[in-house]
Amino acid sequence: MKAKLLNLYYRLLGFLASKYLCKHKAYIIGINWSVGKTSCRMIIAQTLEKFLHWKKIYTSPKNFNWELGLSLSVFQIEKWDPNIFCLIKTLFKSVFKLLFWKKVYDIIILEYGIDRPLEMEFLVKIAKPHIGVFTAIDAVHSEQFGDPSKIAEEEVKMIKNTLEVAFLNENDPYAMQLKDMIKIDTLLYQTQWHKSNWDIRFENEKFKFEKWKIKTEFNLSIKDHKYHISTNLMWKPNYGYIGVALTILEILNYKFENLPVGSQMWNVKLKNNLELDYRLQPGRFSVFEWVEDSIIFDSSYNASPLSIRKIIDAVHNIKRELFPDRKVWIVLGDMRELGDLTDREHRLLAGYISQFADKLFLVWKYMCEYLADELYKLWYDKSLVYKFDKSNEAWKIIKNALKEQWDEILIVCKWSQNTIFLEETVKMLLKNSQDEQYLTRQWDRWMKRKNRFFGN
Repeated sequence: MKAKLLNLYYRLLGFLASKYLCKHKAYIIGINWSVGKTSCRMIIAQTLEKFLHWKKIYTSPKNFNWELGLSLSVFQIEKWDPNIFCLIKTLFKSVFKLLFWKKVYDIIILEYGIDRPLEMEFLVKIAKPHIGVFTAIDAVHSEQFGDPSKIAEEEVKMIKNTLEVAFLNENDPYAMQLKDMIKIDTLLYQTQWHKSNWDIRFENEKFKFEKWKIKTEFNLSIKDHKYHISTNLMWKPNYGYIGVALTILEILNYKFENLPVGSQMWNVKLKNNLELDYRLQPGRFSVFEWVEDSIIFDSSYNASPLSIRKIIDAVHNIKRELFPDRKVWIVLGDMRELGDLTDREHRLLAGYISQFADKLFLVWKYMCEYLADELYKLWYDKSLVYKFDKSNEAWKIIKNALKEQWDEILIVCKWSQNTIFLEETVKMLLKNSQDEQYLTRQWDRWMKRKNRFFGN
C-alpha cells in the first residue's frame, strides 16, 4: 500500500513538473548512462553559466536524478527528507510554483538516473530533452536489471525521446550501437585516446602541480575549431565533457540567435587558449593534502568496475608525469548493486589493480573475499593487503602505515554508497580540517545515519 501511494505521489509531482516546463518553455539538456553523469552535468552547466551570461541557467546542486529527484530539480527544490511532512510541503510548493512563479530559468540541465526497469519511460514523460548526452554504461544496477545489456535497453529510451541533438561517447560500445539508429543530429566525442575522425577529441594531456592543486592542460578539437584548455579537472572523460559543453554552447549561440556562431562574441570570448575551472560535487576526484605529506585522490561518492579502472588509470598518469617516485596506495570498498555479477566484477579488478597498487586497503565483504582471493591467485604479496570489516577500523592502520614510510604516498579512494562510509576514514586523515566540507555525505541527515551505523 505504501509503495502504491508513493508511486502515485511521484506521478502527480511528475505531472506538475511537466506542466511547469511546458508553461515556461524551458530548454532541456539531459544526461544519462551509468558513469560520469553528474560530472558531465556540472561541467555543462558551469560552462554555459560562464559564457552564455544573457540566459538563465539552472541545474540542481544535489544528485537529484531518480523518479522524484528529477521533479525536484525542475522545481528548484534542493532540500529533501523522506518523511510525510516533507512530502506534503513539497507538493504544495510545487503547485504554488506552477501557478504563480514567473520564469526562473531558460535552460535546465537534468540528470536521468535509473535503477529499475521502466523508470526511464517515466522520466522522459516529465521532460523530453532537446539535447541528450550519453556518458558510459557499466554493470552498476545489474542487481535490478540482470546485466548491462538490459540496462542499455532502458537507458536508450532517453535518446529515442531526445528532440534535436544527441552526443554519443565513441569509447562506449553500447552508445555506438545506437549511432545508425538515431534520426536526429548526432555528434561523437571521446573519453579515452585520440582519434582524428571524431567530432570532439583531445590529445597531449599534461599536468602541473602547484600549492596542492593539480592543473591539466590539453588540446581540444571541435570539428575545425582548435583550443588549448587549462583546467582544474583531471580524468580523461572530463576532457571529453568539456568538449561537449563547448559544443553545446556553440549550438545554443546559434539557436537563440542572440549572437550566431562566428560572431564577435564567439571569436573574442572563446579564444584559442581557455582557462576553465569547475566546481564538481564532493567525492568526484577531489585532491586533498593528507597527513605525512601524502596526497589523496578522493572519488568516494560511488563506485563501479569501469569507474574504478578509470580513476586508477588517471592517478597512474598523474604519478608518471608529476610524482614518479611516489608509491600508490589504493583504498577500496565494495561495489554495490551488481547482482549476479558481484563475484565476477570484483575478481576482474585484481589483474588491473595489481599492476598499480603498492599497498591495498580493502573494506567490506566483497573486496575482502573476492578481490583479495583473486589477488592471492596472482601471487600478489599478502603482506601488502589490509582487510577491514568496517571503515572506522581502517583509518588508524592507514595513519600508522603512513608514519612508517620514508616515501610520500599517493592514495586513491573509491567505494559505493551506504553502510561503507569510507569518507569518514578520509576525514580522520585530512591534514586540514577545513577540507571536511568538501567530502561527500556530510550534511545532517547523512551524519545522523552514520552515527547510528557506527554506534551499532
